[in-house]
Amino acid sequence: MEKKRIYTISNAHLDTIWSWDFETTVDKYIRRTLTDNFTLFDKYPEYKFNFEGSYRYELMKEYYPEMWEKMKNHIAEGKWNVCGSAFENGDVNVPSPEALFRNILLGNEYFDKNFGKRSCDIFLPDCFGFGYALPSIMHHANLKGFTTQKLTWGSAYGIPFDLGKWYGVDGNYVYGNTNPGSYVTTLLKVRDKKFIKDKLKDNEQYDLPMTTAFHGVGDRGGAPKEPSVKTVCDEIAKNDTSDIEVLSAPADQIFRDIDTLPEEIKQKLPVWNNELVMTNHAVGGYTSRAIGKRWNRRNEEIADMAERACVTAMVNNGYKYPQETLTKAWKRVIAHQFHDDLPGTSVQRAYRRSWNDYAMSLNQFTNEYEGAVKSIAKSLDTSFAKGVAVIVNNPMEYERTSVVTVNIPAKFVGKNVTILDAQENEYAAQISKVQNGVATILMNVTVPPMGYKVFDIRSRKCQVKSKLFASIQMLENEKYRVGLNSNGDIQSIFDKEIKKEILKKPITTGIFDYNGSSSWPAWELNFQELNREPQNKTKIKTIKVIENGPCRVALEIVKTFGDSTFTSIVALSSGGKVVEVYTETEWRSKRHLAKEVFSFTAESPVATYDLGLGAIKRGNMNEKLFEVPAQKWADITDKDGDFGVSVISECKYGWDKFDDNTLRLTLMHTPYKNYKVDSMQSMMDLGLNRYSYAIFSHKDSVGHDTQTVARNFVMPMASFVVSKHEGKYTEYSFGSLSGNAILRAMKKAENSDEIIIRIGESEKCTQKDVTFSLDCGIDSAREIFASEEHIADYPLADGKLVFDLKPYEVKSFALKVKKVDVPDETKSNVPILDNIVALSTNAKPSGELPVINKTIPAEIKPKTVISNGVEFTLPTDNKGMLCGGQSLILPTGTKKVHILISSLNGDKYIKINDYAYKINDITEYYAGWDLYDFKEVAFIKQGKLGYEFTHSHTAEGDAQCKQLFFWHVEVDINDESVIRFPVDKDILVLSVVADTENEFCEIGCDLYDKIEGRVFDYHENLKEKLTYLNCKNSYLLNDKGGAIKHRNKGRRKS
Repeated sequence: MEKKRIYTISNAHLDTIWSWDFETTVDKYIRRTLTDNFTLFDKYPEYKFNFEGSYRYELMKEYYPEMWEKMKNHIAEGKWNVCGSAFENGDVNVPSPEALFRNILLGNEYFDKNFGKRSCDIFLPDCFGFGYALPSIMHHANLKGFTTQKLTWGSAYGIPFDLGKWYGVDGNYVYGNTNPGSYVTTLLKVRDKKFIKDKLKDNEQYDLPMTTAFHGVGDRGGAPKEPSVKTVCDEIAKNDTSDIEVLSAPADQIFRDIDTLPEEIKQKLPVWNNELVMTNHAVGGYTSRAIGKRWNRRNEEIADMAERACVTAMVNNGYKYPQETLTKAWKRVIAHQFHDDLPGTSVQRAYRRSWNDYAMSLNQFTNEYEGAVKSIAKSLDTSFAKGVAVIVNNPMEYERTSVVTVNIPAKFVGKNVTILDAQENEYAAQISKVQNGVATILMNVTVPPMGYKVFDIRSRKCQVKSKLFASIQMLENEKYRVGLNSNGDIQSIFDKEIKKEILKKPITTGIFDYNGSSSWPAWELNFQELNREPQNKTKIKTIKVIENGPCRVALEIVKTFGDSTFTSIVALSSGGKVVEVYTETEWRSKRHLAKEVFSFTAESPVATYDLGLGAIKRGNMNEKLFEVPAQKWADITDKDGDFGVSVISECKYGWDKFDDNTLRLTLMHTPYKNYKVDSMQSMMDLGLNRYSYAIFSHKDSVGHDTQTVARNFVMPMASFVVSKHEGKYTEYSFGSLSGNAILRAMKKAENSDEIIIRIGESEKCTQKDVTFSLDCGIDSAREIFASEEHIADYPLADGKLVFDLKPYEVKSFALKVKKVDVPDETKSNVPILDNIVALSTNAKPSGELPVINKTIPAEIKPKTVISNGVEFTLPTDNKGMLCGGQSLILPTGTKKVHILISSLNGDKYIKINDYAYKINDITEYYAGWDLYDFKEVAFIKQGKLGYEFTHSHTAEGDAQCKQLFFWHVEVDINDESVIRFPVDKDILVLSVVADTENEFCEIGCDLYDKIEGRVFDYHENLKEKLTYLNCKNSYLLNDKGGAIKHRNKGRRKS
């Protein structure tokens, strides 16, 4: 390269939500980004624009299809450049590594399919810190480089370089562009700009003749200001006469060009081999708006369970893999991992949509999990059961023994219960509770790897003996003896296996008097306020034994602080390796922050924190690095290395290490300031909060055992209540993995029928001859990137996959296997008696559906949708059926009928064939959580989501972002030849499927939150009310930000 180069990188960073809601983004900012850049393209031929996030491109196509086509032409011309590789330019601290792999997979898949382009970068100008695993994730996704300007906002480690190599935890690297200048810069000069000249000069020491410069606008989309574009184009015109070449460049061109430099130059590049997290402008976001983080984690886990089951059913039973359904649920989750959404830093009204979307994905992942297990259950022999037949699924790649929950009608068990398998082996079991006619059964069972095992629940006394003990002062199992003090705090945990007391002080919930950040209350915490012992602790109210059986013992401990109430269940299971704590808090403590405080006898100046992919060691808290992120666990291993203690967190991500013995986990923080009046961060997380953690003590250093118990705690085995029938197996294992490796994912390939597996090393050591096998055998294998791009064909050893792993290395493979290819002939679509125009086109929009005055947009209607393993065919004539007493004739042998249905006028009960069924509303949200400023409380409806249309039509055109929800209702026919609908014109039917199978298989445990009957009862004293009004009045006079407008409009509705 003869000339020096300046790569100017234009951008228009667009927040899908922040100080506005999603509807505003679609209505204003998406459109603005298109029109403003089209204007610049016409005027400045050399101008090139970069725009990240394939989700935004999907929104463009959905809402502005003609402009999307024009943009597509500009992409082909090289003027408009896709960048960032991802579906959403989201947070990278809270999402799991697998979620980040999927984000990249979905993003570049979209760019490739629609534009024939792939970017090779992660482009995150505005995210809040970047973990040590990110370069490793990027490298395995076939990406070359990373760009951000956010480190100038307070990186805990400073800015490592302008351009260089950033190494990840597994030893692989990507190129980094970490000092490109502000993304809202207007360039009035380029070659002579001091900031750029200084960077070029600094890079000479590495023989690197290049640098970059951002210009553009931030947060609300649009395009760089015209003077900036003109400046760049004028500077480009001077290239022939200058020794410095100015480029208007794609965001990833710098990385492609660095990669072509001679090796001797690349070897000289500066290196960073650590994380790049922030000191402050991020750390509050590890905790803020807590329910979003809880539901994000549950989605990641249930998605994994569902995909593994769907692959098993596809291979063994010819089950149709519900790829579009799972992808839509994944996209919904990843969209809300956006960096002002999941971190909890947006206006409060935006979380109505966010939390509902999370809950809908939870619903869909659970439905598809259940649908796949229904298919698998056909091969399982449940006929031996004399009581209630139950299938337990172990999704993990290793054999597993743990406590499983199953809910069955109480009439089947009476006062006693026991569990047996097909060989009459008895397992520990007990009745945990009986409520509303439902008995919650606990059973301690063993299930093979990636396996399914049938058990029989019988009503008789369990004969299994255990070593469990419970009193209000102590719990005990084979490993632990747990003691409580008079305040209900865990004051002692003695590990009988390693013969050590592991607590130095009691575990407490510490409450800090807390104002927080004045400028960025949800984003940040305050080091001075937290670098101390908490001023307050919770106080005991009640304590009682609530479980005392051969399976598990548990205490319920209720404590208070002011108006806040903390209800915790402390539990030990037979043979269990952890002390479990499950907490439900009614948080009503404004201007306070809560941390769970763990002080251990293990002592070390460093702790180890889980990154999801690998781990990192950090020291005691200091002003530069005090609140830090972790995925599932943090650990203090004693400085002598002979033992340690891990704390496993189910859904909390923010930690500090107060001293050599103490870890603290942040639970809730409600700061003094609001940021903006419609952000109302001063009331953030008031109300119901649920979270759990576990304590695990171990010999020697932290390692694979901690990984295993953490995965088991966060992903419990699931139960399914099934009907009795004959089958091939009473237990079945789909596959297994040897050694201390982790099966990170198993799914169907995006563009073939291959099975994708992703496996990672977990102990920071080289593993030889790791072996993965499947019951069906493996015909062939390819090594691939996480992006599912080909690396090389991979040889098999006796039909098994055998390979080595370097420390923390991840490998992905695409496998061809022998599959059962039997079409499902048990289900058939039943023609409906259509009588209403239910769908309309963009060319002729209408609002003919009564009550809602809307129709379904035909342009986003798929031909079929899959819900719970049932494939519905959607209308081809744009018509649906309003219920007017119709009777539909069913195929001979129909046992049940599946209906895609919705109510146009609120949730309603209707009678179908003389039985009552609840039909959920077409526009009302499925779920929400406490937003006390709106006087709204948590709710989650019952029902199975069949399909979501992401917008609707009115007679005037698009009703942007106004979702329409259809529900999957299953009706037992009982040998009738017709299905009879009521006379109720509020009920709309889109599709009906007849099913000749009558097998029953229903999930028997709660995979995610349930709540009903919650009422708003939060009241403030006079002082609090005056403070509240004072912070609002000056804004509300002119309704700044639309706070009044949005206070009640759209409540619980799309």
